[in-house]
Amino acid sequence: MHLPSAPFLSAVAEPLYRAAVVGGRTSLEALAERAGVDQAVAADEVRVLAAIGLLEVTDGGIEAVAPRIPLEQVAAEHARAADATRQIASVFAGIWSEAGDRSSFVEVITDEARCAAVEVKLMDDTASTVDGLCIGPVSPRKVQSGMEIPRPGVAVGFLAAMERGVRARGLYGVSVLEDFEGLAAVHQCIAVGEQARVFAQVPLNLMLYDDKRALLSVPGQKGARRSLIIVHESGLLDSLAGLFEVFWQMGVPLSAESQVVDALDGPGSGEQQLLSYLAAGLTDEAIARDLGVSARTVGRRIARLEEVLGAHSRFQLAIQASRRNWI
Repeated sequence: MHLPSAPFLSAVAEPLYRAAVVGGRTSLEALAERAGVDQAVAADEVRVLAAIGLLEVTDGGIEAVAPRIPLEQVAAEHARAADATRQIASVFAGIWSEAGDRSSFVEVITDEARCAAVEVKLMDDTASTVDGLCIGPVSPRKVQSGMEIPRPGVAVGFLAAMERGVRARGLYGVSVLEDFEGLAAVHQCIAVGEQARVFAQVPLNLMLYDDKRALLSVPGQKGARRSLIIVHESGLLDSLAGLFEVFWQMGVPLSAESQVVDALDGPGSGEQQLLSYLAAGLTDEAIARDLGVSARTVGRRIARLEEVLGAHSRFQLAIQASRRNWI
């Protein structure tokens, strides 16, 4: 078993302390040899461990000290330093706000490199939950013969978060069902435990991290790069979290078996006729008789159309189809 990393201890701290505990009082030379550490390196780390209180260094040699009290003191000092840092952050945020028309709970980032770094940082710092609204691709990418779907590199941080037990929910715009790369990325997320839903009219790209930070991705105008807006704990953050919950309730569950569709190209003649019958109020049995199929087949086709259009009722299905001029 190895010690967790700490900013004030190097990698040789554990073998040196272990050697001191097992071997009892000893010299620096013997301690370094027993731990398998260069003597000069050991000397530097012994000074650090002694300053913390884990080792006692006297003329008689070096001896280990029980760790609980010294490390609790270190933890308390770091907690005080963290509190002081938060107070400084508050003061600096006030200075930032006073310098112009800025809000301390909102940050705007326009540099692309920093945007990418912030996205990684927020995901890496997430401890329990991550929720997201994703508009999805603007236009579909067609799968060509022999084309492989690449593993989306942007999902690496998300996959690591899932591995450490983070719960994830993602609501995607219906265009994700029309895009082979986007749908492949969603399937990968579902495979590692994400709850995914689809809705026809997702209004924005939004990520919520532990209900402590929100990230809004704003597309640039006239070909300009995107901007990110970070929202810290505030009434605005609470409103964004509430917005996510409203859209989440309207979403349709997206399964790992969902396939890429050509929704933008409109329905085929059979689907269009089915939608027309639904709009007219016909029952499944009546539609089935006219189309020459079973009522169960009609139900499956309707469920598929609801998934494609992000509708969770037949009434919503008719509305969404009408908006797309499908009927």
